[in-house]
Amino acid sequence: MESTNPPPSLTRIADRRVLAEEVYLAIRQAILRLEIEPGSQLVELDLAAKFGVSKSPVREALLRLAGEGLVTQTPYRGCVLSVLSDDEVDEIYTLREELEALAVRLATPRLTLAVISKARNLLAEAWRAIERDDRVQLAERNTEFHMIFCAHSGNGHLHRILSNLQDKVTLSSILGWRAHATMTIEHEQHTRILDAAEARDADLAAQRMRDHVHEFRVHYRKGENDIATAQR
Repeated sequence: MESTNPPPSLTRIADRRVLAEEVYLAIRQAILRLEIEPGSQLVELDLAAKFGVSKSPVREALLRLAGEGLVTQTPYRGCVLSVLSDDEVDEIYTLREELEALAVRLATPRLTLAVISKARNLLAEAWRAIERDDRVQLAERNTEFHMIFCAHSGNGHLHRILSNLQDKVTLSSILGWRAHATMTIEHEQHTRILDAAEARDADLAAQRMRDHVHEFRVHYRKGENDIATAQR
């Protein structure tokens, strides 16, 4: 009987990919939990020693994080944890105000009962994360909630543009909550957006989304100013 086991070379490739994925997830979690300060240098050798792996999976993980915008590759310092400047946050949230309002407007008549149920479940998971004060999971569930409307907008370009901002939106949420813990307010706003979408009121749902994104942008800027003032 012939063996069904894969050749050793393919097994090694699979193991290497799994290892790179695990290292990627570990570094990403450390970034989102603010265990690594923005602007910090990420040294491959140090990270490899920390995780007990070779430099290869670390290098793959850092390249992937650079592609997502969480890490910046520089000529002389190697990989550095990206810093979200006030101008960059303003640019991201200016885009989000308009594009996410459009996504909600387009998606509202297309949402099935199953999709609405999925959105309700995400809101329930987000609330449990608020109760545990698990801000990383909360930010990720919030981002997933927003992406439901993008995914069902029927506009592939719109979906791709907003998908590319996901990780920076997640990080900006966590950074924004340092000074002003507005998580409960945002959860209530999400609920009201979904209520309007479920009622098939596309205009109201879109306006609530625009107001929601704008309010977080204001809270974020105020929080960063408060932190800067406290550090003087």
